[in-house]
Order: sequence, then structure tokens, then C-alpha cells
Amino acid sequence: MISIIGGIYREIDYDEISGEIFGSGFRGVKFLLENNCGVNFKSVGNEIAKSYLTENQKVYKNFNFDLVDYNDLITFKYSFALDNPTIYPNILNISKVKTINFEGDYIIAFGMLEADYNISGIKVIYDPQTSIKPKKFSAFGTAKELVYIVNRSEANSISGSENIKDIKDYFFSIEKTKAFIIKDGPFGATLYMPNEEFNIPSYITGNVFKIGSGDIFTSSFGYYWMNKNLSLKDSAINASRSTALFCDTRAYIDVTNFTNFDYAEFKFKTLENKQVYLASPFFAISELILIDKIRAAFLSFGIKVFSPFHDVGFGDNELTARKDIEGIKSSDIIFCLFDNYDSGTLIESGYALATGKKIIGYHRTCEDDKLLMLKDSDIQYFNHLTTAIYQTIWNL
Repeated sequence: MISIIGGIYREIDYDEISGEIFGSGFRGVKFLLENNCGVNFKSVGNEIAKSYLTENQKVYKNFNFDLVDYNDLITFKYSFALDNPTIYPNILNISKVKTINFEGDYIIAFGMLEADYNISGIKVIYDPQTSIKPKKFSAFGTAKELVYIVNRSEANSISGSENIKDIKDYFFSIEKTKAFIIKDGPFGATLYMPNEEFNIPSYITGNVFKIGSGDIFTSSFGYYWMNKNLSLKDSAINASRSTALFCDTRAYIDVTNFTNFDYAEFKFKTLENKQVYLASPFFAISELILIDKIRAAFLSFGIKVFSPFHDVGFGDNELTARKDIEGIKSSDIIFCLFDNYDSGTLIESGYALATGKKIIGYHRTCEDDKLLMLKDSDIQYFNHLTTAIYQTIWNL
């Protein structure tokens, strides 16, 4: 039996055209239950959340929950998974319930918007879920064996440093961790132990349904470490594989019982000298917003971006065209937004085809025969934006 404390929220994603009730807490619960691991779940929610959890109890007999009453079902709305969500109610208006006290032998703890907690356990995994003033475990919890799972910005914020030596000193000396993991999106993650570092691979998947992937990594790591008594290394590798399967198929799978895992590892390489060219219309407000968000997503992965709108702008047509062509020539891959069949984007993609550049195409509305002339190029099309961005990185 593993205890989970964390949020249950509504999640709306325009990229997947979906609306579901999950949140980090319940998604972790779902992974454990799907793999026949009993769960005690502590969370906060309203009558909608309570009814939803009660319905799940009818399916999963080894599922217990305790829900603190709350007025709202907090909603996260994503334009696509790599963009910052809009939160309702506004995060400044979210009130907190009375501090929760929680004990258990094995605990997976996710940071929550509407609750603080004090916890005590034997084995504890802590995932703060925010880089904006994340709470340090030492301020509210005790554990005989503690593992932090964070992303880079969370590690920097908690330790007060961007230097990995300082980060390691802080987590091991101050937070007294057994180990900590820093996740790095498509590049995998790193497991840090007092006397060893271990690179955790990521895997190339046909789809990247990313919302909740971090929750799956944390909860599946807890499952392998706490329930199956695997080593930290084996738990981390299997967690990455379970996360890959979730991203590709939305399935909750114990990979130790899965014989058909055939995803290729993404071989880590530095991408700081790689450049992506963004071919896109930028006339309507919706087009400007979208290209700005896509550019920000690539930049967040440390990749150089040439965007005609951002790097050239409007002006003399001949000069603009010359600079755009130079941008294509100096780029390693061309990312094309084909919706609306913008003539400039089609010309850029045709020039990229003629010069042998790899093209990643994204669209939601195009007909295949309208893009027939690009069929013979080195091109892949996607109608899911997050997948298209990840595929661009994996193809660099």
C-alpha cells in the first residue's frame, strides 16, 4: 500500500481537444491502481471531485481516499502542453485549507495549490510541482529515506544556485536526501546519489501526450522503488520507460511485465549550436500568438531559433526575403506551420526541399493533396503540436 498526497484538478488541453479530471495526485493514483498496487489518497476537492473519486472506487477495490472539502475544482487550461497553463480561479485568489497532517510508511507527495501539509514517512518521494517558491521538504516533512524529483528550475530555486555542485551539496547536506532526480524533458533526466551520477535516457515516441508525463515518472518511480523494491537506478530507468509508454499511448504500464518495449533511446547530444527555422504566417493575432509560443518552447530547451517575425520583421520585401533565405541556409531543420496555406510558408518549405533540409510540418486543417509537392522531401507531418516540437528536437 502506497500513500499519495496531491491535487485533483480539471485539465483542458486545446492541442488534444480534451478535458479531463486528473491533477498530479490522482494521475499518480491511477498509475498505481492500474498496476494492482493499493493506494491511500489524500487530497482536497469539491463535490465533483468527491463524486469522481467515488466512481473510481467502484472500479478499483484497493483504493481508499480522504478528501478535504473545498469550494472549487481548480482548472488548468493549456493551449498546448509546452505552454504555461492558465489557472482558474486565478492563482492569487486560490485560498488554502487548514494544514494537513499526513503519515504513512511509503508516501509520494506532490505540491498542491490549495493546501500545505506536514508529512512523516519511512520512504518518501517529493515532487514540488512548481518552480515559483517551491517548498523545501525539510520545512514540513520527515523521512528515513527521501528522494526529490524536480526539474532544473525547481532544483535551482530550492538550492538557491544554478551550479550543480552547489545543488548537490544542498540536497545531500541540507535536505538529507538519499537521492534526487533532475528531469530534462526530451533529453531524459539525471539521478544524483551521494557518490554517483546516473543518466536516465528518454525514449523517442510517435506521440508526445505530455500533460501528466512528469506525474507518471514520479509515481511510477515510487511504484518500482517502494512496491517492487528495485534499486534507485532500475526504478529510474523503468519510470522513464513507463513515461514513454504513457506519452505515446496514454497507458499506465508496469514495464517489468512488458515484453514489447521497442522505443529507441534518444542519444543525448548538445544542441546549443543547432538552429530551428520557424516558417509560419504572422499576420492574424492568432498566428502571432502561436508562433511566439512555439519559439518560446524551443528556446526553453536551449535551442537557437530563427524566426522571420522576431529576427527580421516587416520591411523592404527584397531585403526581408534575402534574410529569410540566409536563415534557412543557416538552420539545421525547418519547422513549418501549414494551416491556411500561407504562400510565404510554402515558398520557404519549397526552398528547404530544394536545399535538402529536414522539414517538420504541423497542421490541423490541411488536405494532403494540397501539400503534394512536398511529399518527396525529407518531411514529417503532425497534427499534434507538442509531438511536432519534440520530433523536431529528436531529429536535430
